[in-house]
Amino acid sequence: MPYFVILLLVLAVLGVLIWMKESKNQWAVLGIAFIIGISIFGLFFWQSRQASTSLRVVGYASKLFESDLVKWNVSFQKNVGSTELGSGYKAMSNDLKAFQAYLVQQGIPESDQTVQPVTSYTRHDNYGNMTGYTLNQGITIISKNLDKIGELSLDPNFIADRGMVLNNHHLEYLYTQLPELKQQLLSEATKDALARATEISGSAKTKLGKMQEARAGVFQITEPYSTDVSDYGIYNTGTRNKSISVTLTAVFKLR
Repeated sequence: MPYFVILLLVLAVLGVLIWMKESKNQWAVLGIAFIIGISIFGLFFWQSRQASTSLRVVGYASKLFESDLVKWNVSFQKNVGSTELGSGYKAMSNDLKAFQAYLVQQGIPESDQTVQPVTSYTRHDNYGNMTGYTLNQGITIISKNLDKIGELSLDPNFIADRGMVLNNHHLEYLYTQLPELKQQLLSEATKDALARATEISGSAKTKLGKMQEARAGVFQITEPYSTDVSDYGIYNTGTRNKSISVTLTAVFKLR
């Protein structure tokens, strides 16, 4: 409702209230109050029947991209007897040093390697008697040499030749330019929303005004051509090649 109409209604109500206080004709007061009430109701009803003056559309943008960073998490395990804990630590240290030297030989510098402390826990038989210790040692490699890390992760020969037990290892593929990529996607989604709004308003023979509101959805980063979506967004790190998509809801004024 226009602001001047609301102002007139407020002034009218105030005037009637003052007049009602001074007037002694009860029926006249009730009649005027009834007319004002009907007028206010009519104005609000008229407003509710007016056509919407805005257009809401959803823009969409997606892009295929390739990761530029890989994270390789490796965990070794060694089982020793109940009296062999000290020698087990030394053997684990030797295995770790050999593995690190092997990585350097393959072109992965020590600066890309992060070693985790050794952890240990006791083992017991079915009767609760301690039978020995299990030692675990973790190392994380973060590198931009995706091809080499992928090759090393699929070649267990070095680990097998030394009799090392690989408890766990997996690769995570990441992208260092993700903030810039997200900005690019939001720009493209906004352009798509504008193109959709222009097409709709043109077909309806109305003029499209300025954007009044814009709300971006969550980013979905999945494997290429995936149909997976989540209300909280997705960041798939299991594949080197990825797809990123986003929606943008925009509201435009119609003139």
